[in-house]
Amino acid sequence: MRRAAQVIGPFVKTMRRYLHVWPFLAFILVPVVVAVVDAAVLINEQRQSETEKAIRLVRESKSRKENFTVQQYLYTTVYYRKSQGEDVAINGWSAEQPSGPGTPFIVEFSFTDGDGRRSARWRVQPGDKVAIPLDEVAGDLSWH
Repeated sequence: MRRAAQVIGPFVKTMRRYLHVWPFLAFILVPVVVAVVDAAVLINEQRQSETEKAIRLVRESKSRKENFTVQQYLYTTVYYRKSQGEDVAINGWSAEQPSGPGTPFIVEFSFTDGDGRRSARWRVQPGDKVAIPLDEVAGDLSWH
């Protein structure tokens, strides 16, 4: 019995020490950590190029499947087909501004399957936060 008391005694003392600092942890340390993480995310987003922002806007836009983004919908369709062994090659995302700076981006996701090369294209105006499908494949993926 004495041995158990020797083992448990320091544990109880440590727990008492932590009980005295829980308000500091809960009300000061946790909010500070959350604020620092949020600031890091905002700084990272500000440093992205306009091309990366346009691609991200399309990826994160609503898909035709309820509560899914376009990227999530692609994972449940194209990426799933590839993981199941179908002959699907994913070329990925690209974006360009064909008419120069300040004009809309053309964002494209392309892949190759048994039917050949397929691509979905959207038009994104740099400040608008709206992705407009330009072809049938993009229309099938996006909510419009």
